[in-house]
Amino acid sequence: MKRLARLWRFGEHKAVLLARFYVTIIAVEAIAMLIDAAAGRYHNAIIEAGSSLLLAIGLWRFHRSRRLHAAAYYFFAVVAAALLGLIWLNHFATMSVVFVLLLPLTILLFVRLRIALLIEAGMLGVMALLLYAESLNNPDNPLVQNPHALFNLGYAAGIIFIFGLLYHFSIVKTFDELDDANRQKEMLLKEVHHRVKNNLNVVASIVGLQANALPPSQREHLLGSKIRIESIAMVHEMLYRADDLEHVDFATYMRRLSTLLVGMSGRRDIAVDIRGDDALALDTMVQLGIVANELLTNSLKYAFAEAGGTISISLQASPGQGYVFAYGDDGRGSDDPEALVQGNSLGLKLIRLAVRQLRGEMRVTGEGGLRYEIRFEKETA
Repeated sequence: MKRLARLWRFGEHKAVLLARFYVTIIAVEAIAMLIDAAAGRYHNAIIEAGSSLLLAIGLWRFHRSRRLHAAAYYFFAVVAAALLGLIWLNHFATMSVVFVLLLPLTILLFVRLRIALLIEAGMLGVMALLLYAESLNNPDNPLVQNPHALFNLGYAAGIIFIFGLLYHFSIVKTFDELDDANRQKEMLLKEVHHRVKNNLNVVASIVGLQANALPPSQREHLLGSKIRIESIAMVHEMLYRADDLEHVDFATYMRRLSTLLVGMSGRRDIAVDIRGDDALALDTMVQLGIVANELLTNSLKYAFAEAGGTISISLQASPGQGYVFAYGDDGRGSDDPEALVQGNSLGLKLIRLAVRQLRGEMRVTGEGGLRYEIRFEKETA
């Protein structure tokens, strides 16, 4: 369920509502198809199956394009065509007549009122044409022969649409208030991340100035701390610039971090291969950034001879609802990688602390270069 919720995260209230309309009608059409197929009403089942398929395609396209109005028109057209087809096939002896009267209420939420009124008029016109055609082709239809029933049908349509207008005016106000609140929240979050990034960069600059004032033999440790601070600031900068204020793209972050470190090392003969298309939460990305920073720094300093080599960084989902972060290089390696990891250097202590914060487990191998594998749980929503 968590995967499904993340898959259809559309970002705004109206988009979420339209996506729910899609899912609801797809489910209703699928159930109706099974019932009609079991009852031998195969023409009805074919229409319902076709509309379910078209709606599923429309929902997939909506998820990719995020075009709200286009998706709303598509939804309305598919559902209206299916309902009118069922009405015509069943000679108005179906509950689809009621749904046709209710359908224009949905479009009120996603388009301008004038357009919605035109659509409603068009729907009533089509219904009138179908009734007229039914009276010519099937004059014995009880609905056609009963003026009182026709009057009640028109009266119900008017009452439903008046209710829809009142509902539209009230819900539009609610949506506007929610949108304003959401925009204010996003602005505040962006400002927070921007200020945190700026403050961390100020701290990094101060550390850098202090390092420059020291002799070269003592400068390295402070410069290492400066890079660590900048790697954390980079996470907040990406959140500040992104539309999603909760998650950071793994590949983009690792690419920026590796470019920074490789550029500072001056090793143009070292390639970095990054794989992974997941977006991780802020806390998770900060911890992985700390780990990647230390491992990249160690590889660039100690792993490669003059011929250079390749560093690989990847993230993939594991079958047990977790992630596997893998880091490796094809450098010198180590005969005793476990002893190497248990060292007392600041970098290794930071790696172990980050793994503990992730509630993960780390495994290291040293054949053909060092390879680190960290398994950790996915963040809870």
